[in-house]
Amino acid sequence: GVRCDGYFFRFPTLSSFPTPWGGAPLPTHGGASRRAAARRAGSRGDGYFPGGMLGPAERATQLEVAHAAAGAAGRTTEAFDYTRWGSIDMPVERVEGLAEEGVTRVVVSASTGDLERARDELSAFADRFDLANARK
Repeated sequence: GVRCDGYFFRFPTLSSFPTPWGGAPLPTHGGASRRAAARRAGSRGDGYFPGGMLGPAERATQLEVAHAAAGAAGRTTEAFDYTRWGSIDMPVERVEGLAEEGVTRVVVSASTGDLERARDELSAFADRFDLANARK
């Protein structure tokens, strides 16, 4: 549980037990820019999200490290996600290039804080890549 006895907020010990929609466990992705993080992600996680300003060779090496750690832990890498940042306006060719590098998930953000425009941007992104039918 968590409690707070601070200057602005005060509450007793509280606990929260949220469960994911549908009851499936939430995937755990490790991320950082060090090889140790890649090892932890492979041995304990469901995916890897490298951070920092890594070059392509180091990113590929870290993905290999994560896969090797998964294998050493007796885990399969078939469902192991490899996540990278993308931009809301990225072209199909960029996504195809990321897929060739083994990327299975791309995280994008809308370019605006306006909820209507953000929804429109994210919907256009989903339409451009036919994401409504991608995981079926």
